[in-house]
Amino acid sequence: MIGQEYSQQRLQISAHGLLQCEQQRNPCRQIGIIGAGAAGLYCGILLAEAGHTVKIFEATDRAGGRIQTYRDPQNPSKYMYIAELGAMRFPLDQHPYLSHLIRQRYQLNVSEFPGPDENAYTYLNGILTTKKQAQENPDIFQFNTSQSERGKTPSRLMSEVIQPLFQVFSEEGWPGVLKKWGSYSIESYLNSMNLSREAINYIAASGSADSQMYLSILEDMRSEIIASNISKNYRITDGNDLLVQAMVDDCQRMQSNRCSITYSTPVSQVQLLASSQVRLTTNNGTSESFDTVVVATPPTVTQFFDFEPRKDFAQKYLALRQVHYICASKMYLFFNVSWWFTQENIQGGSSVTDLPIRLIYYPKTTSNQTNGGTLLASYTFSKDSITWQSLSDADAIDLALKQLIKMHRNSSNMRDYFQGGKIKHWCQDPYARGAFTYFTPFQETELADTLQASVSNVHFIGEHTTLLHGWVEGALSSAIRAAQAITTETEIVRSAVSQKLEPKPEPEPLGERLFSSFKATISDRRTKLDAEKVNKLLFLQKNLSVLKKLDYVTTDEPTNLQQKRKTAKTSSTTMPFQAEEETFATRGKQIQVPEQNNVVLSDDDDDTTDKENDEIECF
Repeated sequence: MIGQEYSQQRLQISAHGLLQCEQQRNPCRQIGIIGAGAAGLYCGILLAEAGHTVKIFEATDRAGGRIQTYRDPQNPSKYMYIAELGAMRFPLDQHPYLSHLIRQRYQLNVSEFPGPDENAYTYLNGILTTKKQAQENPDIFQFNTSQSERGKTPSRLMSEVIQPLFQVFSEEGWPGVLKKWGSYSIESYLNSMNLSREAINYIAASGSADSQMYLSILEDMRSEIIASNISKNYRITDGNDLLVQAMVDDCQRMQSNRCSITYSTPVSQVQLLASSQVRLTTNNGTSESFDTVVVATPPTVTQFFDFEPRKDFAQKYLALRQVHYICASKMYLFFNVSWWFTQENIQGGSSVTDLPIRLIYYPKTTSNQTNGGTLLASYTFSKDSITWQSLSDADAIDLALKQLIKMHRNSSNMRDYFQGGKIKHWCQDPYARGAFTYFTPFQETELADTLQASVSNVHFIGEHTTLLHGWVEGALSSAIRAAQAITTETEIVRSAVSQKLEPKPEPEPLGERLFSSFKATISDRRTKLDAEKVNKLLFLQKNLSVLKKLDYVTTDEPTNLQQKRKTAKTSSTTMPFQAEEETFATRGKQIQVPEQNNVVLSDDDDDTTDKENDEIECF
């Protein structure tokens, strides 16, 4: 459950760190980490800060993983020629771990990621309209929908048919949803709700999701809830890789060289030794033993490691082979004139089309800044991404320009302003082999626990080991989980001793805090949460019954394929909504949920305000 990602213990660790290691009661350990992405770096920082000695092995010559910023070599300092090849937007108001790092720990400057623009375009079935026009006349694209479906936007169609999911969710909690709908893909679910074929095609095309309809409906449900509750996205001013650099500097500043990074050193073997240590062997044949190892690489990379003895990792290998990992491609084009603003009156946001480029993102532009910038001319996933990978960069850019001209009819001269481009295919990256995890039917029930589980003293982290798929927040949450698991035994011993020596504290008020993994507010939707504020908010007692149904009262259990040990202390987390005051929007229309528990999911019926987050990605 997503609620487990935000247990009280993890939020406290994010804000205040781990228990310091001591040679007698809490031995300091030698820890090896494979991978210097966000998960590996953060896990290493937490452990080194607590006194452990950490060595991070990175296969490439850079840290950051799927946080990768490209700067035009001729204009390296100008944001207008910077391209975020990976993570490009951060919902900091909803992601407390990432918010704490960026805003509090490293105090990085952030800018608002461009929001929607009603002058951006929708181009489907050869018909070009602005998003405002598409909202006002949903039938304009001539999909042959049924009589009852006509006059409805794709958002409204989707929100109406997803109602049964929320009915079960309200009555039985997430376990009920998982049991009833965990075997359904997006397409099979829509078919089961008796949508016409043309309505399904309309929903898929308008969301650039034609090639993702085989994915789990539960992933889509989570994505829509999360996306619809993101009021603002942010980027780090001058490049998101500044977060990576801050983390690298943080690691390397640790006293006594307790945190080090070895670059260009791929690991090939992870071996459990009889001495209870773990030996890592690199591609060049060198070996080093550690007390504990953390694997922080994508599943598509991890499955190539030689884990020994292999029989101990049989279930892990199975999950790594089967988990669904999505391809994604980004094509950035650089222009020295902001033609989308001066000639099309588009100041930001995105356009969508059934042309192969699928999604276009415009940089934030004002009348004071029209001297060009970086345009994300094509953003594609799954099969849509694969079709571009067979082309050379030069051919791909030429085709993208032709399709841009077809969609922006006032800017047929855009080639005059073209300065170059940069393309990233994540499935062609030998050290990523994909972009992020997105479950297919059955995988949440069959694979999620195994992906997260430790094998002896080998721990596995990354967004694929959480339900926050594709988000940097998922990587950070998994890092906290592993760091906590490594020190769990000593924390429990120390806690038991402390309880004998100190008077038992008075219990905190029922439901002592509010954290919604989707949107965190009580009655003021503008209230922003970070890790320090979470524990200061009071959760309404009336929500406790719903909380139990959601199964969001969790314990941070260190999972292990050999044994799962239940901790004595339970830390509560709240459900992803709040009765009465809190609202959800799923693709922009009101969702009626049974009055039981006073849950209402609604929005303002404005398609132009939510489509910027309709895609499955979070890059």
